[in-house]
Amino acid sequence: MKRENFEIWLDAYGASWINRDLEAKLALFTEDATYMYTPFHKVMKGKNEIRRYIEKGSASLHENIAFEHEILAMPPEAGVSRWKASLTWKPTGQTIRFDGIYHVFLNEKNLCYRFDEWWHSVPPLPEKNAPE
Repeated sequence: MKRENFEIWLDAYGASWINRDLEAKLALFTEDATYMYTPFHKVMKGKNEIRRYIEKGSASLHENIAFEHEILAMPPEAGVSRWKASLTWKPTGQTIRFDGIYHVFLNEKNLCYRFDEWWHSVPPLPEKNAPE
């Protein structure tokens, strides 16, 4: 995986979140991709499960999203980045800040087939945003 391809992928991922563009976000993943929301939730498998999570969470509950990232490491098989974000939680109007790590595996077409994330938020993100 090339650093420049990972940078492009991260920029597109962030833009899809900021714009709440479900189709743009899904276009970044393979059909059979896995997505680990946190180590404490069920790993989502395939675009259908990822779609349900996005529709339930970021597409409907987040607004005023800001996102930035920094690549930390490029082992041969994946990329690791630190990310930060802030958003307004629509149900309450509260601002939530995030700081986390992405571990992203891209195939030869620069599509993600494995996405793992770890993060913390202040205040804690309501559990209703979590995948089922």
